[in-house]
Order: sequence, then structure tokens, then C-alpha cells
Amino acid sequence: MRKPIPSLNPRQIRKFRELMRSAPGAEHPGDAGRRAEFEFHKWQLVHKIIHDHPFHVKTNQPRADQWREALNVIRDLDEMELIDWVLLQIEVAENLARGIQDMRPRKGGQCHPLLLEYTGNRKRHALAVLHFARDGEKEGLYTVNSSWHSKTEALLPETPRKAERHCGGHEGVPWDIPE
Repeated sequence: MRKPIPSLNPRQIRKFRELMRSAPGAEHPGDAGRRAEFEFHKWQLVHKIIHDHPFHVKTNQPRADQWREALNVIRDLDEMELIDWVLLQIEVAENLARGIQDMRPRKGGQCHPLLLEYTGNRKRHALAVLHFARDGEKEGLYTVNSSWHSKTEALLPETPRKAERHCGGHEGVPWDIPE
């Protein structure tokens, strides 16, 4: 009989939940740097937790069941993006078992290294966004968000339009420049 996969380190889970409680909310939509820094720290911590908790699943069971075991391991983190990704892996594995091909290539092997790869990629992406946001703050670049869109709508209502909204570009502004 195989021993069950142990759960994640409770101390690391508490640290992750504290970080999630400190997440910048919608009250600061223009603070892209703060949000990017939070995302980077979040994925850095998720990657460390997964790295510090190696686990193995039975390779002789169906692939969807292997991913279900991995889901049971990471469920305590309550990180919705990671859970969604694992659920997608389960769905794809079930489809492949029924003969329904998926357009995206899937890797085989143990689930833990694939989770590490995914979280590492998310961490790298968050770091790139953080660098972009910091450079934008230094160089005075604007962040496009809901307040930016409301300002453009306020500035452009009297702009003459040759084209209708369905024919034009962003926010109903036509692609061609009015003469």
C-alpha cells in the first residue's frame, strides 16, 4: 500500500495567505507597479512552495488521475490560476483518454516538474511585467486602465467620425484620420 501524498507546509501556506490578504485591490487601479510587484512576489512564493514540496504520483494510473493527485496537493494554496491550470490538465487528459485530440502539445512525466515549470514561467512573466511597470514609472509612461479610457472618451466626443463604431478602431475612433 502506498502512503498518501503529504500536504504542503502549513507555515508556507500561512505566509502565502498573508501575502494574498495584502493584495492591492481595485481601489488603486492606476498603480501598475504595486500590482506587478505583488504578482511577482506571489508567483515567487508559489514556486518556492512547489519546489520545497516534491511529490510523486503513480505513473501506471491514468493521466487525469495523476493530475487529480497533484490538485489535491496544491488545493490548500487556494491560488485560483494554478488550480484552473491543473483542472485544464485534467480535462485535456480525460479528452485524450477518450480519443479527443488537443491542439496544444502536452508533456508527459511526473506532475511535480510540470507544476514547477508552469509556476516558474508565471514567475518569469510577472518579473518581466514588473520591469516594464518600473521602467514606465521612471520614464513617465502611462498605464492603460479604466481611468485612461474614461479620459479618452471625455477628450474625443466631438471628434468627427467618417466611420461608424463597428467600422472604426478603438473606442469608436475611425482608423482613418479625419481631414
